[in-house]
Amino acid sequence: MAESSVLHRIRALPASDLWGYLLFSHGWTWAWWAVNIVGGFEAFGAGLPFTIIGGAGPFLGGVVMSYVTYGRAGVSDLWNRLTEIRRISLRWGVLAIAFFPLLAVLTGTIAVLTTDATFVLGVGELRSLLADPSAFVVTLLTLLVVGPLPEEIGWRGFLLDRCQNRWSALTSGFTVGLVWAAWHAPLFLMPGYFAAFDFEPSPGPFAANVLLISVVYTWVYNNTDRSLLALIGFHFMENFVGQMTSLPRPAEPIGIGLRFLLVLGIVVWFGTQTFRRDSTVPLPPSSRRSP
Repeated sequence: MAESSVLHRIRALPASDLWGYLLFSHGWTWAWWAVNIVGGFEAFGAGLPFTIIGGAGPFLGGVVMSYVTYGRAGVSDLWNRLTEIRRISLRWGVLAIAFFPLLAVLTGTIAVLTTDATFVLGVGELRSLLADPSAFVVTLLTLLVVGPLPEEIGWRGFLLDRCQNRWSALTSGFTVGLVWAAWHAPLFLMPGYFAAFDFEPSPGPFAANVLLISVVYTWVYNNTDRSLLALIGFHFMENFVGQMTSLPRPAEPIGIGLRFLLVLGIVVWFGTQTFRRDSTVPLPPSSRRSP
């Protein structure tokens, strides 16, 4: 009874689902990551525990707030979306796997055709790791655990549903993208984080890419019956392509432009409300429309 009373009071607070989630995703994460930044600890050296514990914020927010918002049904729903492959049709499964490799090749090809770029896509890192199977497996597991698995349980596992309970798919996609991009901000100050992945992004283009691609994630999510398995695979392939391949430097604005055109195409073809042809959005266990 006491637990139910506490949960009822939390649910009654205005936008408690959103603020409660952000306390975990950003409050928890930034507090732990601040230790590395203030202390000057290398992200994957002395600061590794703080990097890992802090990175669990979206995961904790997704699980805890699913329970707070929906009860046990919310946690069961998370598990089902992680394990039920039947939610993913063949064409959407193929899209989740092939989208980012094809986007990278298209971006590099346009760069070669329109700039002084001399190669479409560098695969030196991939070749090097394929020559060392154990290192390749460790890299794959790292790419899965560091980003897609814990993050998607939060961003799409909880936050996107709560946004779509209030707003259109387009607005929700951009909102999650803005929150997602902001969550990464401390990583630009953390010693050695991006260097560990041989990746040194500029904050502006990085944020633009996250904001735009979040809309594409929403499109995939709404067309795979809210499958977290599909989104984890989609996110994993984005990180895999980014880690294993390299694009020529002039390709960066081209990639942003292609993402913008893709978002525009989704909106023109499907509209802004649901990103589905049947104009319905798959719903969580018990949707509570909040003001």
